[in-house]
Amino acid sequence: MSGFHGIPGGHVGRVRWWGTGLVALVLLVLGAGLPLLDAALGDGERPVRPGTVLSIGTARGGQRPVSFTVVAAGWALDEDRSALGSGAELTRDEVVLDVSVVVPLSPLDASALWDGLGRIVSVRGTARLRAGPSTITTPHGLRGLTGRLAGDGGAGTATVFARDTLGATVTAWGPPEAYRRAAAQVEAMVRTIRIAP
Repeated sequence: MSGFHGIPGGHVGRVRWWGTGLVALVLLVLGAGLPLLDAALGDGERPVRPGTVLSIGTARGGQRPVSFTVVAAGWALDEDRSALGSGAELTRDEVVLDVSVVVPLSPLDASALWDGLGRIVSVRGTARLRAGPSTITTPHGLRGLTGRLAGDGGAGTATVFARDTLGATVTAWGPPEAYRRAAAQVEAMVRTIRIAP
């Protein structure tokens, strides 16, 4: 009888030891493993070297139709918020630069695209396009409209470019001081936008 009672007692002791060991292992993985995994995976932002050309949009003949060049160090591609088929988001400090491809249902011009961007921005509620955009022409001859974004303690710019069958919008937004520091680089990147015919 006493041997019979001893076996279950010993068995329970082993279960408790294994259970404690398992809990300790899980805590070790959570405590040490997750920070290492997080460091390995990063936060979805990948630094982009100056001179890198990023291309977005649905590939045609092996090439994406909208491209631009990262002109300075310090910018990172937010891979979680970018999809090469439709757009790319870059960040620097607290400034966010977003380049998106627009595929219209009918022939497109910059004025219509500007009005559409204004409606989208106002729906988001964080900023608004100021009235009276000015024209912009890139060194490659691409023409568009550009103007300021304002609202909710932030500052920025918006630019649109349009061809008959394809367009691109560029918005840059951040805290006023951070945006002022990045403004020249933003403008330089906007001027590198190309839309394939």
